[in-house]
Amino acid sequence: MINLSRRLKCLAQYVPKGSVVADIGTDHGYLPIHLVLQGTCPRVIAADINKGPLEAARSNIIQRCVQDKIDLRLGNGLQILKPGEADAIVIAGMGGGTIRDILRASPQVAMGASLLILQPMADEKDLREYLLLHGWTLKDEEMLLEDDRLYLVIVAERGQEALDDPILLEVGPRLLEKKHPLLKEHIHKLVGKYQRVLEGLEKSSRADTQNKAVLIKEKLEQLRELVGKLKVENWKVKG
Repeated sequence: MINLSRRLKCLAQYVPKGSVVADIGTDHGYLPIHLVLQGTCPRVIAADINKGPLEAARSNIIQRCVQDKIDLRLGNGLQILKPGEADAIVIAGMGGGTIRDILRASPQVAMGASLLILQPMADEKDLREYLLLHGWTLKDEEMLLEDDRLYLVIVAERGQEALDDPILLEVGPRLLEKKHPLLKEHIHKLVGKYQRVLEGLEKSSRADTQNKAVLIKEKLEQLRELVGKLKVENWKVKG
């Protein structure tokens, strides 16, 4: 067996049993090994753009005698896949903008899967917006704390969904619906990010910064109103 981090365990729980999964940016191959050893997946495609991590994954896979069930591929993003080759696609540990660009670069491959399991490290608003505009619904969202860092997981499936309130793209509609116990930290993190942006704009002498500052202030007010509306401060925080 393999000792997965909490972050990888969170990703693994969304993988449908019996599915073929592509793990894009597999690093050391821990997630594919786990999915095969647990009997979740009969076959996994493990890909990375760099030779070093892929060779590390190969060593780990051989050590656990699962090389006949894990297909290692060197390449960029979804370019290593054919449309329909994977039932589910996992892309984790990258910025939301990077994940969006990977999906956008290979739309036929992305749409050939029935499920996307994504773990953006930043820019989750851009990723949610892209998904909703390109034939995906947000099936679930999850958060966890590991090593004092907040991680977000977005699970998307084929379908149509419209969000009228742009602040939902910032915070996450499924997180709000379930009143996630880590939502307080999540919103405070967003507030801190926009406060830093606002401070930078206020120090700038550029003529176009005033309009940007107004927009950031509006966004901050919306986030603070959301905290008050949902009474987030009364929720218990769980790790």
